Amino acid sequence: MPESEPLHDDVHEITLLEEKLAALEADLRQKKEIILAQHTKLEAFFDTSIDAVVQMDFDGYITGWNHQAEEIFGWRAEEILERTIEETIIPERYRGAHHAGMERYLRTGESSVMNQLIEMHALHRDGHEFPVELSIAVIDSPDLQEFNAYIRDISERKESESIIWKQANFDTLTTLPNRNQFLQRLEHELLNCDRSELSLALLYIDLDRFKEVNDSMGHDMGDLLLIEIADRLKQAVREVDTVSRLSGDEFTIILGQIDDQLSVQRVCQELLASLSQPLQLGNEKVHITASIGVSFYPGDATDIEILQRNSDQAMYAAKGQGRNRYQFFTPELQERALRKRKMIDDLQVAVRQAQFEVYYQPIINLNDDSLLRAEALVRWYHPQSGIVSPAVFIPIAEETGLINEIGSWVFYQACEQLQHLRSSFDIDFQIGINTSLFQWIDESAPMNQWFSHMREQGIVGAAISIEFTEGLLMNAGERITNRLLDFRDAGIQMVIDDFGTGYSSLSDLKQFDINSIKIDQSFVRNLEQDDNDRDLCEAIIVMAHKLGIEVIAEGVETRYQDQVLRDFGCDYAQGYLYSRPLPAIDLAALIASRT
Repeated sequence: MPESEPLHDDVHEITLLEEKLAALEADLRQKKEIILAQHTKLEAFFDTSIDAVVQMDFDGYITGWNHQAEEIFGWRAEEILERTIEETIIPERYRGAHHAGMERYLRTGESSVMNQLIEMHALHRDGHEFPVELSIAVIDSPDLQEFNAYIRDISERKESESIIWKQANFDTLTTLPNRNQFLQRLEHELLNCDRSELSLALLYIDLDRFKEVNDSMGHDMGDLLLIEIADRLKQAVREVDTVSRLSGDEFTIILGQIDDQLSVQRVCQELLASLSQPLQLGNEKVHITASIGVSFYPGDATDIEILQRNSDQAMYAAKGQGRNRYQFFTPELQERALRKRKMIDDLQVAVRQAQFEVYYQPIINLNDDSLLRAEALVRWYHPQSGIVSPAVFIPIAEETGLINEIGSWVFYQACEQLQHLRSSFDIDFQIGINTSLFQWIDESAPMNQWFSHMREQGIVGAAISIEFTEGLLMNAGERITNRLLDFRDAGIQMVIDDFGTGYSSLSDLKQFDINSIKIDQSFVRNLEQDDNDRDLCEAIIVMAHKLGIEVIAEGVETRYQDQVLRDFGCDYAQGYLYSRPLPAIDLAALIASRT
């Protein structure tokens, strides 16, 4: 029927449209499901992210806030959504810059922070600020306009970095700048001097005899002493000056922007006065002094290394002049330092090549004029310079630690000579060995090996006497005391050298079972001219005999001195009156002539 065809076509079109619509609806549902799934995944990603994810619209209102954001900012999502980011998590000092940046982006589309990893501080709900690392991305489409900020709390990382930086730049004991920080500040101050055309003074400070105090009192007390010294140094200078601890008991001070040396002199005087005041460390009262060396920039040096070396040389010059003083650098000091460096090098060669010889000064028994004792004295024969005085090389040997090797070499040589004399003349001869304080306080010193050597050679303890000065007893902490007692228990005779010049007490003499004391030659020399020295010598002899201690007089040169000492009851004497120090072969010949 022709009339029905249009209707049939309409139905067919409607059916096609319905099918298309159904297909579109199905496609839409599928896309919605995909979008919903993606949104769910995105929400899950945001909530499980280790970063805080904060979403904000273009008006600055917070529209998204994940679980990690709650954790690091202290705000719950329901409390902060629809509030502005400015009033909640941005510190007040950043708000002006944030507002200006937002306006610039909305106006021009330009931003200096978008898609960049930046560090700043954020604001916690309780009001404290903390460091964060963040990046910001923008979504700008017809359907969505927002900022996504990914924020990470980096407080722990910053704290670790701070700790590492402090460890790299500051001394852990005193909290003063260390060598690394000192060099950075020194370089900075030198640039300031160049700009201002003013000077800079570099002070090197070294505590006098700190090792002795540290070893005798223990390292814990030594640490307390260093902390107190650091505080005193800081209090003696300006806040703009830099006090550093380089190592051990070595400190530096940078005095920047100075225009005259008189002000530096005053600072040095104040430092010495402050450091010399007694320190109360727990129950102990400690007295210590310091030596200071000073060099100036640019007057003495324009190079950092040379400037430091000049201050160091000046400091050692101050020590050489008696300690507890300061010394400005001079060209003469540099020449002296070069000579000293040459001496150290030569002394090291001398130890390797055994360029030494032991001489022996006889010690006479004043009761019967017998010769059964001698003191071993080391002599250095330099290949070019000839004989070098012990007064010159022994302090350098002590400073460099070579005294340990030299001291042991002398001991072994003396033992060899002792065996020769005892076997050749069938006498109970005794040789005295000088020791340095540094040998006693140095843990690495090989003195304890002497006992086994004596046993191997069959040398009895009484055949050896060990000489040391009163200063050893004054610094006899536990370690030194134990070593002294080891020698005493081995039967080795204990002799105090240069007695009367120190401050040892009678209790010291009894505690360590001292066998003999030597009256210092300065008192013996003045027996004819000074009644006080005569009285002192007599008092020492009487006191020693009361304690059962023998007395040896040093430096006897005249018959008058000899007779006075005999009248006082002195037991032994040595000096040029009887004999100069002799090589081993001449000592043997002298003994042979007297037997």
